[in-house]
Amino acid sequence: AQLHMSRLMAAELGEDKIRVNVVNPDAVIENSNIWEGGWAENRAKAYGIEVKDLPAYYANRTLLKEAVKTSDIADAAFALVSGMLNKSTGNMINVDGGLAPAFPR
Repeated sequence: AQLHMSRLMAAELGEDKIRVNVVNPDAVIENSNIWEGGWAENRAKAYGIEVKDLPAYYANRTLLKEAVKTSDIADAAFALVSGMLNKSTGNMINVDGGLAPAFPR
């Protein structure tokens, strides 16, 4: 839905030189409110691990074997607004460390 919406907006606004792109992060643990409200406990239980092991679990499921940090998302957003990608519109930038199961088939 996110990608479809950005592409529709890109199609409508492109004539006015307005670019529309999406940054799509996954499993951002550092400085995230995701730990609140019992989320961490529920996820750990579902995976059969302890809460303290969640960051490593999420890092290890990626191709890069690294945790996604808030600064990684900021870098992607900066690339979009800096002009480095000024000919890009209607795209989604995944910031997920490489989740092979999420690759398009």
